[in-house]
Amino acid sequence: MRAALISFSLLFLGICSLHGLSLFLLEISFKEAYFVEVYGAIFGFTFLFLWALLRAFNGLSHYVAWLYLSASGLKFGLFFLFLWPVFRADGAVSILEKTTFLIPYCSSLVLETRILISKLNKI
Repeated sequence: MRAALISFSLLFLGICSLHGLSLFLLEISFKEAYFVEVYGAIFGFTFLFLWALLRAFNGLSHYVAWLYLSASGLKFGLFFLFLWPVFRADGAVSILEKTTFLIPYCSSLVLETRILISKLNKI
C-alpha cells in the first residue's frame, strides 16, 4: 500500500511540476490560475480516497469498484462545494481556470485507476 501511495504522490508531483512549468513559461501567475489551491485540494482528496480504497481491499474487495465510483463522485462534489465558488467569483469561468481544474482532476483519476487496476489484477 505504501508503494502505491508513494508512486501516486511522485507521479502527481511530476504532473504538477510540468503544469507549473508551462504556466511559468506562458507568464501566467499561479495566483491567477488558482494553481496551489486546486492542486492541493485534488491531491489531498485523491490521496485520502486512494488510501481508503487500498485499505478496503482486505475485507471489501468485491465492492472496490463501487467505492471508487462513490469516491470519485464525492471528490467532484467537494470541488463544486469548495472550489467552484472561487472560480465563479468574477462572474465567469475562464479557459485557464477550466484547465487548471481538469488537468489535475483527470490526472488523478488516471493515476488512481491505474493503481487500482494493478491491485485488482493481483487478486
